[in-house]
Formats: sequence, structure tokens, C-alpha cells
Amino acid sequence: MYRTNWGIGHGLKDILEAHKGPFTGQGHKGLYEILTTSWHAQLSLNLAMLGSLTIVVAHHMYSMPPYPYLATDYGTQLSLFTHHMWIGGFLIVGAAAHAAIFMVRDYDPTTRYNDLLDRVLRHRDAIISHLNWACIFLGFHSFGLYIHNDTMSALGRPQDMFSDTAIQLQPVFAQWIQNTHALAPGATAPGATASTSLTWGGVLV
Repeated sequence: MYRTNWGIGHGLKDILEAHKGPFTGQGHKGLYEILTTSWHAQLSLNLAMLGSLTIVVAHHMYSMPPYPYLATDYGTQLSLFTHHMWIGGFLIVGAAAHAAIFMVRDYDPTTRYNDLLDRVLRHRDAIISHLNWACIFLGFHSFGLYIHNDTMSALGRPQDMFSDTAIQLQPVFAQWIQNTHALAPGATAPGATASTSLTWGGVLV
């Protein structure tokens, strides 16, 4: 897909500049120049991606433990989760800091008229207010769950609380992914569930 030393495929600049939609003006035009001339823009993007990936790893390590006995070793599991969340958080803060440095030092609004970044900047008030409403929505719903549980507990109605023994909130999407991972070896590699050769003791790997 991407052109390398042999001239086969598409140039990244051509791909970016071809991305134009009805609501994005000039689209990604000029983004290639930004990423090739501004270290801060490139660093910001890479830090944001790595930070997001680290946070996903943190969540997956406790929801779908990669090692058999990690699920029962709560101290190790909690430490690994906290470790990766802190790292992911620091990386994302670094991404925001370097994006801000890029906006102050390297961004020239006169040469970037009506491209995607310019349009996002011109709509920043609407974007921030909508993100604000999303945060309020999530905050009230999670806090409302605590209020509900406290109220039911105070009224002596434990059967109406959200808990593992009353009204259960099941992580249905995580369970679906886990089930897919459990069934995958049988569907993709039938030999994965078969025993090994006698050289290795003839037991399941």
C-alpha cells in the first residue's frame, strides 16, 4: 500500500491529500508537511497512540489475563494495572504538551486555511461543550449507581442493589471477546488442542 524505495504503491502524501469529505474542506492537505517538518507534531501523535495502547493493555491484563495464575494473584494484577495506567496517563499528558508546543511554535494558520485541523480549531467551542456534556452524562450515571446502592442499602433492600448477588451488571462485550479468544484455537488451528509428540511427554501444551 505505501511506497517504499522501489516506487511500488502509494505515497503517504497522496493518500492524505486524497481524503476529502463534504464537511472537511481541504481535508488532510498539508498534514504531511506538518508531520515531516514538526518534531513536536510527530511526537505528540506517537505519544497519544502509545499512551492509548498502554491503557488498553492495562485493561486487557486484568479482564483477560494472559497467564493462567495471574487472575488469582490479586496483588500482582493490581500492580500491573496501576503501572500501565500511570504510564499511559503520562504518555497522553506528554502528547497534549507536545501538541500545545506544536500549536504555539510550528503551526501557521495563514498557510493552513480550511483544512481539517483549521476546521477543528474553528469549531473548538462546540467540540469542547459536547465533550463536557459527555463527561457530565458519564459522571452522573456512575455516581447515580452509587447513590442507588446506598439508598437501597439504607432501606434494607439488598436484593435491589447492583452487585454480584443481586442485580448483576455483566461485562457482555468483554465476555464475548473472551469467548472468541477461547474458541479461536479450535477453529483456526485444529492441532492446537491435540497432544504433543512423545518427545515432549505427550501432554497438552
